[in-house]
Amino acid sequence: MQPKNKLNNVGYVLPTLIFIISIFLIPIVYTVVISFFNWNLLRPDLGISFVGLQNYTRAFRDSFTWETMGRTFYFVIVSVLLELIFGFIIALSLNTEFKGWKVVQSIILIPFMIAPVVVGFVWKFILNPDYGPLPQLLMNIGFGSIAENPLLANPNSAMFMVILADVWEYTPFVTLVLLAGLKALPQEPYEAAYVDGASAIQRFFYITLPLLRPSIMVAIVIRTLTSLRVFDTIFIMTGGGPGSATETLSFYGYRTAFQSYQMGYSSAINLISFFLAIVFTLIYMKILGWDNNE
Repeated sequence: MQPKNKLNNVGYVLPTLIFIISIFLIPIVYTVVISFFNWNLLRPDLGISFVGLQNYTRAFRDSFTWETMGRTFYFVIVSVLLELIFGFIIALSLNTEFKGWKVVQSIILIPFMIAPVVVGFVWKFILNPDYGPLPQLLMNIGFGSIAENPLLANPNSAMFMVILADVWEYTPFVTLVLLAGLKALPQEPYEAAYVDGASAIQRFFYITLPLLRPSIMVAIVIRTLTSLRVFDTIFIMTGGGPGSATETLSFYGYRTAFQSYQMGYSSAINLISFFLAIVFTLIYMKILGWDNNE
């Protein structure tokens, strides 16, 4: 390639590269830098002082950080697992074309197209003990004792209600990823298995699941990363309550920054959440065999 052509190619890529750096890289670097400083917006007289790793040691010594981390793990594991199960069921159902299947597919994708803030309001309305349809349904089928206690005000049920809203919103995404993977699977292994007399269950576990592993990996990793930073739905539905029953690590980082105004400590908490996302991704890759390209 001629030097002039190389220069032209750089000119095409440079604007996009500058955009990516300014939008993504600079805020990340800024967050990392701030995490090493003590910066309290309520005490401007103290200024900004370098404290090294004190914000991180404070976070790991804080029992509340571990509590929010545990709730985050619970939220991520349960929500992603349920979305994967329901997404698989729906994707397998839609993999066989039938009359009106495109319309059904479009309807199923509607929750994923709704903003998380709107999802929070929708489920807050559904769960309202006075006029919400779910409490009314529970009362009509004989579960009045459950309906009388507001589900979002009960520490034992609030987190699961938030998970339910998250599953409703993101199961269509998992369905879409798995359905695309199913459509791309080769038919030869199925034809050979059918000739050999393999049952539908055997074909699913020995052909579909192994071949669909890349799509499963994509769905799990993306949903894990987005679940770890869940905020909008929790903020609207419960505000982290009752008490701190639904406060995840990302929500704790928000509260530390915009209620306690401890910007350095909040940056450290958010970076811990970021590293947790990396750890989760590596674990998934190990489990599914992507680390050695099996």
